[in-house]
Amino acid sequence: MANPIDDQPIAATFFGEGKWLTAFVTPDALEVQELHKNLTSGISNLEDRLVACWSWVAREVKYVKFVRGKLWVMGHASVQDDLWNTPAITRRVKVGNCANKSFLLGSLLRNELSADAVHCVLGNLHNGKAGGHVWIQLSLGGQEYIMESTRSDVHPLVPVANTERYEGVHLFNDKGVFSIEGRTVLTPYTACYSEWLSDYLDYAYIEGRK
Repeated sequence: MANPIDDQPIAATFFGEGKWLTAFVTPDALEVQELHKNLTSGISNLEDRLVACWSWVAREVKYVKFVRGKLWVMGHASVQDDLWNTPAITRRVKVGNCANKSFLLGSLLRNELSADAVHCVLGNLHNGKAGGHVWIQLSLGGQEYIMESTRSDVHPLVPVANTERYEGVHLFNDKGVFSIEGRTVLTPYTACYSEWLSDYLDYAYIEGRK
C-alpha cells in the first residue's frame, strides 16, 4: 500500500538549485508535448501509444549510470556528478541515467494516463545485490505493469507480479509523492523526508537555510 508523503526537495542540480521531486515529471512541458505528439500521431490503440513512448526513450536516449554536467554562467561554474535533468533537456541531449530516462518516460505517459495510473518509482533493483534504481509503474486494463526505461531488449510491459527483483520505495509524478507501506523513511524534521533520497535531498531547504 502506498501512502502520500511530503514532496521532496532535491538538489541534484546546478548551483544547488532546489527543486521539488514532483517538478521532474513535466507532462505539460513544450518539449514533452511535442515529442509525445510526434510519437503517437496516427496510433489509436492506447497500449500501442504507451509502447511507442517507451520504445523511443529506451532506444533513443543513451543510458549511462551517472550523468555529469557543467553549467557556466558569466564566470560562475557549477559541476554536478550525478545530474537530474528535466525531461526537456533529456529529450534534447539524448543521454540519461535511470532517473532522467524514467522522468522523461513518465512525463510522456502522463499525456496518456491519469495521475493515479502512472508513477515513477524510486527503489532498489536486486541483481546479485541491491542497488538504487528508477523505473515506471502503470495501471492498464486493471493490471499493474512496470516499464524499464534503460533497456530496449525487454518486453515494454512486464506484470508487477513477475518483477520480484524490483523493490519500490517511493512512487511519484507531477501530482504527488507516495511511500510504500512498511518501507523506512527518515523523519528528522516536521516534514517527512526520504532516507532513500539522502544523496539528492536539498538539506539547505530542509534545515531552514533557504
